[in-house]
Amino acid sequence: MRLPVHFDGNEWFSIISLLIMFALVLILPRRFPTIVSFVFLVIGSGTALFVDFHLGLPPVDMYDVNDLPMYEWFDLVNFLLYSPFAYMFLYLFDWWKPKGIRITWYVLAWSLAGVAYEWVSVTFFHLYNYGKGWQFGYSFVFYLTSQAFTVWFYYMVKHCYNRTKNRSGPEWA
Repeated sequence: MRLPVHFDGNEWFSIISLLIMFALVLILPRRFPTIVSFVFLVIGSGTALFVDFHLGLPPVDMYDVNDLPMYEWFDLVNFLLYSPFAYMFLYLFDWWKPKGIRITWYVLAWSLAGVAYEWVSVTFFHLYNYGKGWQFGYSFVFYLTSQAFTVWFYYMVKHCYNRTKNRSGPEWA
């Protein structure tokens, strides 16, 4: 890993996006117990790292991140960006409490929003280079899959937390 070749639009886009999203996370009223918030932040970056190391590196190697065909230190900022997005996804999910088909619509809407954000990041800021075969349709399938998993994970964490918390632990209704 190395430093960026050029500190330009893609780095600025990542920094500004990260600052805006973490500011939102910090200014919103607390919704989850601290440990649960931490877990929800980690799941976003963990999912991104897992997928990126499987699809963005040889032997698959379907895209590049930022300026180089190898990882640079600044790519870590991009992985961190998935944390507040995952947190906001679950924060709003917990707040709205969709049921039945509304869960599907919620996941579809967020998947479309993810592709739209990715389209902006690729088209205007060259955050990703899809010249190796990746397409936005693949991203949509990834978002559908990962967000459906995240909803399942949300229910598992909520169940486990409420079952095992101390009597003095904060409630999560």
